[in-house]
Amino acid sequence: MKKIPITGALLLTLAISACGSKSTPEETSGEASSGKTETVDQTKDPEQNSVKSEFLIENKKLHAFSNPEKKDAFFIAIKGKNLLDGKVIFTITSAEGKQLLKEEFDANYLFGYDFTGDFKSKKDTDAFIKKRIESFFEEKHFSVPAIEEDVVFEDQEYYIDKETWEEIKSNKQAISFHYRLGSEDGRHIAFSVKKQKAVMYYNCC
Repeated sequence: MKKIPITGALLLTLAISACGSKSTPEETSGEASSGKTETVDQTKDPEQNSVKSEFLIENKKLHAFSNPEKKDAFFIAIKGKNLLDGKVIFTITSAEGKQLLKEEFDANYLFGYDFTGDFKSKKDTDAFIKKRIESFFEEKHFSVPAIEEDVVFEDQEYYIDKETWEEIKSNKQAISFHYRLGSEDGRHIAFSVKKQKAVMYYNCC
């Protein structure tokens, strides 16, 4: 077989071609440098999600709660075979890694009077549940102080014990988080310094 001599010009051409196929850092970084945090929705095509999870859908938010100067991790997710029959996990973890709250409840507790769709329609129920999970930690659900000065304690089942109520009310930097389950189960929680955990200080419609 006749050998083909490799000239200097050919080597130079090959070198230029190889260099031209490499990507620059800007081209390979994509959206990874954007810093955006998005809700992971496993009910969609798994190929669209870069993060694999045991949950069907989840949402995370960092927000001041137990300490006004630090941000705790708020997390909510649904696990199970489908959204409607799934189980919701809601947790709050301090900046130091201590679990301040953990709740589990059926996903159908997310429905209330504001659901106007058809319960027999998977499209309607899934869309509503996704919306609730995605909006669960909206800023409007947080407030400071947790208990306004003009709000008076009542010896009713809707209130926590008076001592804890007064503790939270006296702390003008206490942060409240409010969320609703069902139609009339409105939950107001705040961090109790004495108990070193999140407490539901008011629970009503």
